[in-house]
Amino acid sequence: MVRAGAVLYAGVRIGADAVVGHGTLLRAGVQVGADTYLGHQLTVERASRIGRNVRCSPGSHLTGATHIADRVFLGAGIRTINDKRLIWRDPHRRPVLVAPRFDIGAKVGSGSVVLAGVTIGEYALVGAGSLVTRDVPARTLAFGHPARVHGDAP
Repeated sequence: MVRAGAVLYAGVRIGADAVVGHGTLLRAGVQVGADTYLGHQLTVERASRIGRNVRCSPGSHLTGATHIADRVFLGAGIRTINDKRLIWRDPHRRPVLVAPRFDIGAKVGSGSVVLAGVTIGEYALVGAGSLVTRDVPARTLAFGHPARVHGDAP
């Protein structure tokens, strides 16, 4: 189901029983798996892959080529970044774009920022409002500014 005001660019694929919320923008080549719920006012940039049974809460931004595996939960207002050097407009240098990755069952709390190239491991839990600057290992709990591992995920 695609709700009112959603914008889907060319090449977007949406799986069975997925929901795309009001005012959500899916850029070219985005793939959304079956039984996934994308809340309202999301921006999902080009070539991102979103698995099955994923929940993306409202107001988040997923940068180009982000990979989200099955059963991931992303809270509201998540921001992802894919530019490691912030040289996008420098005519003499090519940007290094490496999107973040969310492995199976990962959960990220509302208001978190996940930087370029970071992987959130399987069933890892990132606390709300965290700044994730490095990989979070599978089945761990991480939070803070910057996020640090504080034990095993519950």
